Amino acid sequence: MKNIIAIIGLGYVGLPLALAFSKKFKVIGYDKNIERIKELKKGIDKNKENKINLRSLKKITFSYNANDISTANIFIITVPTPVFKNKKPDLRPLFLASKIVGKKIEKR
Repeated sequence: MKNIIAIIGLGYVGLPLALAFSKKFKVIGYDKNIERIKELKKGIDKNKENKINLRSLKKITFSYNANDISTANIFIITVPTPVFKNKKPDLRPLFLASKIVGKKIEKR
């Protein structure tokens, strides 16, 4: 079985990770932000942190449709965990991402 990696969350951590893994593996980059996905498909990183080589996009697929991660067998969650005023982390993004992945994982 070939490894297909799904990166959930394409921000400051997820995008460079997806680009690095795409050098050796097929990668599905998922983010719920539709505009972010449209920009990435054009090779644009609005954060200006990464240079996206359009040739590398042959092994990476960007999507805002959670169903597209169903073919992956490796899942990496890289969503933000902002901090509330009381210095406690807001884990809601992590819980939501975990639910998305949980629905796509099947027993093997």
